[in-house]
Amino acid sequence: MQKLREFIKIYLSEYLFQFKIKEDIEIVLDKFISYLQELKKWNKTYSLTSITDEQEIVVKHFIDSLLYLCFIPEEFVKVADVGSGAGFPGIPIGIVRANINLTLIEPSWKKVAFLKNVKRKLQLKNIDILQAKAEEVNEKFDIVVSRALWSIKDFIKNCKHLIEKGSLIISKSIKIEEELKEIPKNVKIEIKEFILPIFNAKRFIIKLENVNTWD
Repeated sequence: MQKLREFIKIYLSEYLFQFKIKEDIEIVLDKFISYLQELKKWNKTYSLTSITDEQEIVVKHFIDSLLYLCFIPEEFVKVADVGSGAGFPGIPIGIVRANINLTLIEPSWKKVAFLKNVKRKLQLKNIDILQAKAEEVNEKFDIVVSRALWSIKDFIKNCKHLIEKGSLIISKSIKIEEELKEIPKNVKIEIKEFILPIFNAKRFIIKLENVNTWD
C-alpha cells in the first residue's frame, strides 16, 4: 500500500501543482486510495471499469479526470458530470476541489449505488448524486462535463439545456477533427492537449461555449 501511495503522490503532484490545487496533499492521497480500493472491490460484482491494474487506474482514470481542471475556474462553480458511471471525471475533481458543487448524473442504479457509497466513504460533502438521464434534468449549471460518452455534436444536443451562459467540457483521445467539422462556427471551441504519463496516451480536453445558439 505504501508503494501505491508513493506512486499516486509522484504522478498526481504534478497535476495538483499545475492546476493550483490547495487541498492538503496527504488528505487527497488518502481519499484517492480509498476510492481505488472501493472501485476494485465493487468492480468484481458490478463491472464498473475494464481497467483493473492499479497504476493504470491512477493514470487513465484519476489523472485523466483531473485534466478537466484546465477549464474549471478556481472560484466556486456548479458543475454537472453527465453519465458519471464510476465517478469519472466528477469524483476526482470533487476530491481536489472541495470548494465547488458537483452533481453526478447517472441513470444506472448499480452505478448510483457505488457513487453513493464512495461519497459516504470519502466524506465528499460537495457532491450530489442524481439517478437520471441528462434529458430528464431541469437544473442549470455553470459547467457540464462528460467523459467521451457521446460525440461532440450529441454532447451539445443532449446537454445544452443544462447551462445558460456556461460551458460544456468533454474529453477525446483521437480523431476529433471529423467531429469538430460538425460543429457550427458560432459555437466557441477551445482545445488543450495533454499526454498521460507512463502510457503516453494523448488526450484533448475540449471546451464549448455559446452552445445554446445551436438549434
